Amino acid sequence: MKEVHRCECLSVVSRCLRCFPSALCFAAQILINGGFETGTFAGWTVANEAGSFPGSNWFVVSGTTTPQSGMSTVGAAGGLFYAVTDQGGPGAHSLLQSFTVGAGNSVVFSFDMFANNWNAVTVVGPQGLNFNGAANQHARVDLLTGSANAFDTGAGVIHNFFLGADAPNAIVHAYTHYSFDISSFVAAGGTFQIRFAEVDNQFFFNQGIDNVVVNLFPEPSTLTVTVGGLLLLAGGAFRWKQQP
Repeated sequence: MKEVHRCECLSVVSRCLRCFPSALCFAAQILINGGFETGTFAGWTVANEAGSFPGSNWFVVSGTTTPQSGMSTVGAAGGLFYAVTDQGGPGAHSLLQSFTVGAGNSVVFSFDMFANNWNAVTVVGPQGLNFNGAANQHARVDLLTGSANAFDTGAGVIHNFFLGADAPNAIVHAYTHYSFDISSFVAAGGTFQIRFAEVDNQFFFNQGIDNVVVNLFPEPSTLTVTVGGLLLLAGGAFRWKQQP
């Protein structure tokens, strides 16, 4: 019987993996247009609180100048485009995308963000994302239930990931990369929402985001079947190579 050398075994495995590249890529990105490289908000929902200053909004932009206030930013974290809030007066603005996962999966949420507060002080007011009344000037990032409204800061919030602004205030900030294992929050499965939002009633506020990812890793039983299938395929290839 022909001897199978180590280099031949590695060659067979390599060919198997080239034929089945998904075996190496168990994570699946389940958000749409997380880098905003369509130049649009495709896949996202934009919401502005009633009464927000006209023209104030989320915008998909390139470059380093915001479209309403003309404030400076660092631009995109990757590619050409990023999403940013801008305004000419008080308001509150949310950007959301829903996603659905089954029970028992591992899920990781990550994004790049800056929160430029051009006011001297960041204020997390007691009224949540309402710009009316007391001083309120901050950004937040949340995991919401599937049925929560765009400005819910109560029962619809499953978990808050960011609340405040980059410090010190009134300067251009670089992006910070954030990554969170949200598996325990979505363990039962279902539909959820990722929300980026800010409220401003003191001065300009630019919340910028890019490279938003929700990675779904298959439940262990699915992963075992996939890896097992690959090993069986490789084993069959080894046996074929051993034929005289």
